[in-house]
Amino acid sequence: MSDTPLQSSVNFAAIAGRLPPAPGVVVHSAFAQPGYLLERFADASADFAGATVYSLMPMSEPAYGAPAVVESLNLVTFFPGTGLRRTVNQGLATIDRQNLSDIPGLFSTGKRHADLVLLQVSAPNADGDVSLGIAVDYLPAVLAQKPFVVAQVNPRMPFTAGDTRLSLGDIDVCVDVDEPLTELPASAGDAVESAIADHVAGLVEDGDVLQAGIGSLPDLVLARLDHLKHLGGHTGIITAAWRRLIEAGVVDNSRKKRFAGTTVTTMAGGDAGFYTFLDNNPAIEFHACDQTHGREVLAAIDGLCAINSVLQMDLAGNANAETVNGRRIAAIGGLADFAGGASRAPGGKSIIALRSAFRQRDSGELVSNMIPRLDGNAPLSLASDSIDFVVTEYGVAPLRGLNADARARALIGIAHPSFRDDLSRSSGC
Repeated sequence: MSDTPLQSSVNFAAIAGRLPPAPGVVVHSAFAQPGYLLERFADASADFAGATVYSLMPMSEPAYGAPAVVESLNLVTFFPGTGLRRTVNQGLATIDRQNLSDIPGLFSTGKRHADLVLLQVSAPNADGDVSLGIAVDYLPAVLAQKPFVVAQVNPRMPFTAGDTRLSLGDIDVCVDVDEPLTELPASAGDAVESAIADHVAGLVEDGDVLQAGIGSLPDLVLARLDHLKHLGGHTGIITAAWRRLIEAGVVDNSRKKRFAGTTVTTMAGGDAGFYTFLDNNPAIEFHACDQTHGREVLAAIDGLCAINSVLQMDLAGNANAETVNGRRIAAIGGLADFAGGASRAPGGKSIIALRSAFRQRDSGELVSNMIPRLDGNAPLSLASDSIDFVVTEYGVAPLRGLNADARARALIGIAHPSFRDDLSRSSGC
């Protein structure tokens, strides 16, 4: 099948007939989600009754998540993203709670199985290869299972560098689809996030290798690093906020021993201009998430500076990054991988940021995000031994090397002032 032809449409009913009953279906992740294919798949959902659909951080609502479609499918996501958050909270999808570094191994060992993969890929190059573009994550392990592969070939998908190539001959059905990629809207953040970003940026030093996530806070931090030199990038996702630093030479990756001169990621999200910037750009490589997030890989990176956010923290230094008032916001994702790796890396720093408090939508009541202890309704997303610095809008609490009482006092010192006395009484500090 070295010359797999481009088709104008796809017949999912016929494809279902070639698969075993209740097949495993893997969908291209995050901003690479193949919109056209998912609409056609959802139309044929009755032919896939009982199928388990695996996803990772879908960033727009997928057609298979519609209530009438979900009835035929078993939706499982490793990270809900904005696209499946509501579906998860409605009880129509479940979270397979895994560290991102561990997901490829689930497929390579056969603990999870894919019979069908739905991809969105770039136009082919002169060698007849396409690119997985802006999301690689666990797909190499999935494709190694030799599932039936359906891909929409989109000229708007960048041909990215790294472990992204796929031969047209390894694709069973190719559909010609020209549609806009899912974009990541710019977010300016607010005064609280701006204050947090000031504190976080003050911890970053020349030569650090950065990991930063997605959202207004990491973007604000990256916007404050122009004065630094020889920064590197080894991250789970790269956004448009990185572009200016790369083009200005602030992020030059010159001090990295592995992937020298190259920013490494497993995903990307931005606008159309950013996707064009990624096209055939050798300065940015995409690799599987057991490489980008592997603990041993991360712990060997000199000066790895991991910047992550959580929703809630207790005075023991343990963090919840997944739920608020029982409502699911996120999953574990790459948080524990990067925080644990950075805290163990030579000269590394694991930085955790959070707002000191939030207001209840219904009552307007101010609620502290710093609490005496995580209760049974809040997951332990990250333990204190993987955290070096905690940052709120009120300052920085260095935790490395502190005993329990000193750690509690440091965290109380950056809690919202309205709750510090109660926190002190509850902790006995």
